[in-house]
Amino acid sequence: MKQLLYILSAACLFLSCNKDEAKVFEETPEERMSARINELNSGLLSAEHGWKAYLTTSAKGGYGFYMDFDASQSVVMVADLNDATATERSTSSFRIKWVMNATLIFDTYNYITMLQDPSPSSYGGASGSGLQSDIEFEYQRTSGDSIILRGFKYKNELVLVKATAAEKDRYLGAAFKENIDEVNDYFTVKQNNYITVDGIKNKVEFVLDKSNKAGKLQFIDDNGEVVQIPGKYNYEDVGINFAPYFGLGSIIFVKGKMENGEFVLIAKDGTKYVIKQNDTPILPMATLFNYNGTYRELYIGNSLPAGVTSGFNTAYQACVSKFAAMNPRRTLVDVRFILSNSGTARVITRNNNGTTTFTANATYNYTYENGVLTLSNAAYDDNWAARTTQLIDIQNYFTNGGPFRVDYVRSANPNVTNLGGLYRVADATSFFYGSLRW
Repeated sequence: MKQLLYILSAACLFLSCNKDEAKVFEETPEERMSARINELNSGLLSAEHGWKAYLTTSAKGGYGFYMDFDASQSVVMVADLNDATATERSTSSFRIKWVMNATLIFDTYNYITMLQDPSPSSYGGASGSGLQSDIEFEYQRTSGDSIILRGFKYKNELVLVKATAAEKDRYLGAAFKENIDEVNDYFTVKQNNYITVDGIKNKVEFVLDKSNKAGKLQFIDDNGEVVQIPGKYNYEDVGINFAPYFGLGSIIFVKGKMENGEFVLIAKDGTKYVIKQNDTPILPMATLFNYNGTYRELYIGNSLPAGVTSGFNTAYQACVSKFAAMNPRRTLVDVRFILSNSGTARVITRNNNGTTTFTANATYNYTYENGVLTLSNAAYDDNWAARTTQLIDIQNYFTNGGPFRVDYVRSANPNVTNLGGLYRVADATSFFYGSLRW
């Protein structure tokens, strides 16, 4: 018994003497957490002239910011969301805490929060999810003069790049908005934009979608197939920045800017590609408009696109007037023509009585050959049948007006772009038209 007690005592003494020598890491978890938090905090405060920043969203495109963090945990920023955010400085608070990693949290409302705002009236995002963006960003790494973070929920990167004194002055002065206006004005006036690329025999169309902050390269390859490369962009103090990847094979475009009255795309290796304009659209609409193509929908919102004269305008206005004459008065919310699948097309209208929005569907069979669309076998759901008196002019336009030739529509208003139309083969002055959408 005494021998057993001696053995146990010796074992306890051995374990006690060596418990501090059993560390697997040189630092405790608490020490590692603290070091990581300090690394991010000191990094954010290290930029003498603040940061250029960009962030992509899951629902739309890219967004650009200037940010300046200080030791009192406040951040000053401007952003390219709209005219006000580009010219009015926002001061808000931030904090850094451990959430599985060092995490930057914007904890008061600011321009980044607008992208996340679940109210559509704030910045036009979807109800409940906004533009699918974050306000909490996990620290990934520091690389040279950049800090890379990643949103917790949607996993989009927030990239911060140290600004120079000149860049800070441009962001916080008038130059930032002036640059945004210059780029927008250029692509409002210039149509059918393209570049030429070695190894691709056809022109490569460049499309800048200002409303969605997205870019696109598209061309017809040697097999007659449409190739499309989507991208996202944000405005900077000079030009635009593409993120995260936008390129053709080994050619990766990182920037775009105005130079001597022309817009140039700049590749990662510094090569510049000058944007040129074609007299007609680069790609025929029939190659893009299909149930499984780039576009499958023509959309009219709460009014006809401005600057277009068509025989369809009469049918549309008659429908608007008949809804307005109802008691209670109704409004025509929107009209959509959609190629639902390989053989079925739909015309969808929505109308509102002041409290409730009603959706009415007309369904057709169709054939689509050589860019000509022929509709047949019209069928109407109960909501359409209930509003036949109000919808009859649009109904007759599709039932009696075909076949239709698919083609682009040009507006006399330079601010209205990306329109497509269904032209009556028997009368090219009459065509249904709307924004091209997927």
